[in-house]
Amino acid sequence: MDQLGRPNEGRLSDFIRRHRDAILEAWKQRVQTLSPARQLSDPMLTDHIPNVLAYIAEVTGEAGAGAEVDRKLRGMPGYHALNRLAHGYDLADVVKEYAALRAVVLERWERDGGGDGGHELIRLNGALDDAIADAVTRYQEARVRLLQALDLISTAALGSTDLDAFLTALIRATREAAAAVDVAMVLLLGDGDALEVHATAGLDDGPLLGPPLEATREFARAVLALRGPTSLDAALGILPATAREIRSRGLRAVYGVPLIHDGHPIGVAILGSRNAEEFSEEDTLMLRTMTSRATGIIVQAQLVARERASRHQADDARALLSTVVEQMPAGLMIGERETGRVLLTNRQATEIFRQSFEGIQGIEGYTGRGFHVQSGKAYETWEWPLSRTVTTGEVVNNEEIDVLRGDGTWGRILVRSTPVRDPDGRVSAGVVTFFDITERTRAEQAQRFLAAASASLSDSLDFQGTLDRLGRITVPELGDWCVIQTLPEVEAARRVTVTHASPETIKKARALLRDEPLPGLSALVEDVLCSERPELIRDLSHPLLAPLAENAAFRRLVRELGITSAMLVPMIARGRTFGCIALATAESGRVYDEADLAVAHDLAQRAALAADNARLYEAAQRAIELRDNVLATVSHDLRNPLSAIITAAAVMTKRAAARSGDKGDTKAIQAIQRSAHRMDRLIHDLLDFASLRAGRLDLRRQPQDPREIGREAVETFESQAHEKGVRLGAAADDDLPIIVCDRDRVLQVLSNLLSNALKVTGAQGSITVRCERREEHVVFSVSDTGPGIPEDELPYLFERFWRGQRNGYKGTGLGLAIARELVAAHGGTISVDSRVGVGTTFRFTIPVGNADG
Repeated sequence: MDQLGRPNEGRLSDFIRRHRDAILEAWKQRVQTLSPARQLSDPMLTDHIPNVLAYIAEVTGEAGAGAEVDRKLRGMPGYHALNRLAHGYDLADVVKEYAALRAVVLERWERDGGGDGGHELIRLNGALDDAIADAVTRYQEARVRLLQALDLISTAALGSTDLDAFLTALIRATREAAAAVDVAMVLLLGDGDALEVHATAGLDDGPLLGPPLEATREFARAVLALRGPTSLDAALGILPATAREIRSRGLRAVYGVPLIHDGHPIGVAILGSRNAEEFSEEDTLMLRTMTSRATGIIVQAQLVARERASRHQADDARALLSTVVEQMPAGLMIGERETGRVLLTNRQATEIFRQSFEGIQGIEGYTGRGFHVQSGKAYETWEWPLSRTVTTGEVVNNEEIDVLRGDGTWGRILVRSTPVRDPDGRVSAGVVTFFDITERTRAEQAQRFLAAASASLSDSLDFQGTLDRLGRITVPELGDWCVIQTLPEVEAARRVTVTHASPETIKKARALLRDEPLPGLSALVEDVLCSERPELIRDLSHPLLAPLAENAAFRRLVRELGITSAMLVPMIARGRTFGCIALATAESGRVYDEADLAVAHDLAQRAALAADNARLYEAAQRAIELRDNVLATVSHDLRNPLSAIITAAAVMTKRAAARSGDKGDTKAIQAIQRSAHRMDRLIHDLLDFASLRAGRLDLRRQPQDPREIGREAVETFESQAHEKGVRLGAAADDDLPIIVCDRDRVLQVLSNLLSNALKVTGAQGSITVRCERREEHVVFSVSDTGPGIPEDELPYLFERFWRGQRNGYKGTGLGLAIARELVAAHGGTISVDSRVGVGTTFRFTIPVGNADG
């Protein structure tokens, strides 16, 4: 400056101050070629250079190099060197920056025609040399301390892969590197940006809790918001009053450094001193440098921790998945999209298919032999649910498949299959699960089969017809062959019934047996009949086949017919053995097991009962026929002597009347006549019933007026009704058509019904005979006001020789049975409606115009 305080254009210090911005721009362009400088932004690159220039201007000024420098500028070259150290500069890079600054100042000074160059240059070089010396000294000292701290950090990083252990070692190293630090802690961002304390040092009186902890978090949030190192005093303006609680542990200076990685905050390091009012520039630089270097390690440790946690989770998930897969009640397989290669399977799958899936490289490797349930058609490779799922994404639900398993047995599985899709929605794999429903299916099929067999066997009461039905039922449902042998005790001679789906195959079997008879087969059947136990023959090694196993003819028979397994089951019912059922499998490839034997045993029992019922029915029919023949013969033979009795009684009645004899004789004769007429009606009924059963009853059909028939029947019983005090009447529609019938037989039906009604109807009661038209029939009905018939007796009323217990009524039990047969012979039906205490109505129909008998 001159004496007036104006800048002296000839002085270098004034030149530097006046041209500071130009010098900075020229210096920045020159040092940007340095390797570390390329990583720094413009503000960071020139951050401390203005103060360094001010320091040089002070030193080259009028006071000279030995003068006292402004306190704010004192040590600025060293601080700049420390700052560069924090950004990874080597000492040589720092010296190059000062050399570049010297060159820029000199070039600018010479270009603008500076003053006394020699004297000013000496001052400039002295100032720069002092700056470089200060920078080198501070750099070296700081570098030694920093290297020691970084060595501690590296040791901590290598000593443990646990994040919290590393952070604890880090803050201990920080306290050792910066003597002013008494307390250190690290807070890391967690889920939801919550700041959690991960490591502390110097808190000898216990961890942070309550308000001090919340105050620490508030300060950490402020540091993150400012995105730069901050002291507590500088941040108090944006903090709540409670943040002062952070000083509750006696801290005077508190400094926070954000931990930032790739521009993203990950946490905050907080440092405190109980002695210093504030941290020195060197200490703060050291703290920033250490935390900056440690940030990468923290991130790496976090990644390792996450990876380890993920790996543990994955291992746990795989172990859980393996346990779940193995414990699933269903078989499971996962197939790859591209090849269908089996990626995963479980024990149940192996057990269900009875084969291993190791090394399966495609869907065709596990399918085995599968067949459609309904059609029996074999599955093509592309038809399998897993194949459809991995190729088209189809979801398959509850598809039943018959499979020939690895051990040669048949089974049925219930299959579900679903695709696994990647994030883009493409099918990457297929998951198929299947349940073994073999036993359930077999049980259901067995029940349906046995129910159908019972219904079919009960349709016939013919013994031979029952055996024929049995053969048709079992083939092919239960076997390819069915051979039924009956015992001579059941029929006159042993009968053999053979059933197969192909008549030609039966001829072939009979030809083989005719050419080479096998008496051992009969002995085999005899053994089963004697033991009365069913036998399962899975193969030729069965003990029962030992006598036949070496027989060439037997082996040829088995080979030619393709026999694979057999069952021999005796037919036993009510303690009687009827014969033996032999079932065999051949072309179907089926192999019998215990479940098949149980079904065959049940079927044989039902067949034996049906055969026994047929036998008993045939015996009963023969007995009934014999009884009817006896009754018809006896009845016919009784009519002649009974006619003589009736005739003699009539003669005796006339003689008694002529001589006006004893009334006692007249009563005796009348008793004889009543008994004789009653016997005559009984014999007449027996002969009619025998004729009806034998089909020998002839009907004399003629056109008749139904009203006249009804009126005649009423007139016949009027006197009896009058004697009992019963009202008897007739009613008929006006438009009744003529019917073609046997008048006497229709009257006989009405007489039977009226006679029964009179027997059960008391005095003051009523009986009505009606004739009505119903479509193509005339309906005759007899209604009475008698006691009615119990509901449990109604089903048996028309059975022969059956008599109810109502009112002590006694009869032959043939009247209603004959009435039913006579009505049926006319093509009509008869029925009854009755209510106890109200009365009974019998109805029967006669078709209109039925002239053809």
